[in-house]
Amino acid sequence: MLVLALSALLAATPLTASSLEQQAGRHVLQEFERVGRRSPQVDPALTEAARKLAREALDESPSGAVELLALTEAISTAGGTDPTPRSYVVRAWDRQQALDALLARKDFNQDPASHTGVGVVVEGERASIVVLLAERKATLQRFPRTFEKAGLGQSLCGELVPPLRWSEVYVTRPDGTVERPALTRESGPSFCTRLLFPTQGRYTVEIIGRGSRGPEVAALFLVDVGASRQHGKRERVVEPTTVEDARVEVLARINALRRAHGVRELVLDDTLNQVAQAYSDRMAREGFFAHVAPDGSDLRGRLAAANASYRTAGENLGMASGPLAAHFGIEHSPGHRGNLLGSQFTQAGIGVTFQKVDGREQALLTEVFSASLTPTPASVDPLQEAYETLARYRAARGLPPLERNPVLERIALDHARRALALDQPRVQLPGSKVHDRVFSTLEDARSASVDFYVAESPSLLPDSKSLGDRKNTVVGVGAVRGDSRTYGKGQYWMVVIYAATR
Repeated sequence: MLVLALSALLAATPLTASSLEQQAGRHVLQEFERVGRRSPQVDPALTEAARKLAREALDESPSGAVELLALTEAISTAGGTDPTPRSYVVRAWDRQQALDALLARKDFNQDPASHTGVGVVVEGERASIVVLLAERKATLQRFPRTFEKAGLGQSLCGELVPPLRWSEVYVTRPDGTVERPALTRESGPSFCTRLLFPTQGRYTVEIIGRGSRGPEVAALFLVDVGASRQHGKRERVVEPTTVEDARVEVLARINALRRAHGVRELVLDDTLNQVAQAYSDRMAREGFFAHVAPDGSDLRGRLAAANASYRTAGENLGMASGPLAAHFGIEHSPGHRGNLLGSQFTQAGIGVTFQKVDGREQALLTEVFSASLTPTPASVDPLQEAYETLARYRAARGLPPLERNPVLERIALDHARRALALDQPRVQLPGSKVHDRVFSTLEDARSASVDFYVAESPSLLPDSKSLGDRKNTVVGVGAVRGDSRTYGKGQYWMVVIYAATR
């Protein structure tokens, strides 16, 4: 009887925020163990951010997941840097119901995660639970998130988590311009740079690493400069409220990012604007959010219906409380970022639909990109255009200029001609082993690498690891313009050979 009485007493003990957190956190770890995956490590910054978001969940009633801008702000304020952690939000009018709903979830382990944080807030009987799961890609030394006044600076050092290497740091200033500060030290995955904050407002700091899948955002945090944060005020982005203003501001951010990466800016196209706007309107009207509509139509069909002529096209979708918040999420999604920086694109269309969902403001953003079928005029001097683009790219990243090498130029030109004749833009062709030719003719070469691309302009260089490699010292470009059965008429076949010399 004593045991039964004790059990009844324990069962009647009310659930506190602390006990809810413990049970929720234990469930998350057990779900990874259940499928044989490594359990994530509990992280203080993610835990603090989860608690902040749980408080906001009670006040603002989000559902499903947290939009990236709010997520980034919470993690950054807590001292974290994980760029795109998965988030799960559970709310209920009863604490036990909130816990039961979370314990019923079996999807936490769908993707690997190295770190986690669980936050719980209770208010009366109501409760909200937020789970954050991150696969950490970089570790940074402690860096302040606020500066009392403008004009100050601070060194930022860190290390990428393998297999990422080749660090790049980008800073978006309050006016939307993007800068790439030079690295003061780089050794494999380790790096240091010095960041300056010349004006008041909010800065976004990104650390990019490169791996087998190309460039990835490895770390992301916000820095607030000035008095607003010192008084405990939360700085809000001033969102555009009309489609016209949203187009201007979103395009400005796209082109700022492209400039920082040495890619040609995009221009708005009326037909693409109409396609993008019609799709945002349709998603809002029919209540879906996907690249493929419920009737099975996709971007290709939408462009065909609008009689849009294009050589290649891409599409980004974003949904958040405003157009800029939606675009912020797009910028830090690897697949979407590839479209934003696609050197093949020359035009863009932007569509925004404003609506209210459960009393909350929501913007559906559609970004469409294309490369025109209209032949571009032949470059007066394609080699000079290519070399100038290389120089701008290296200068924007604080890298030393590359020396133009006539030996590499001859090899590159010969290979480009052979590739066009075979209609095969490959680094290795029958009878043309580029690397062997470089080492046999350039006596002081320690290493060599080759980029090959086909484009409508010599300036549309790919954002490659070789171009951003500090060890490379000389370069040779070969350019041939011709017609191809596979790639169309009037395209430039470009071979760029990089080498590091003794």
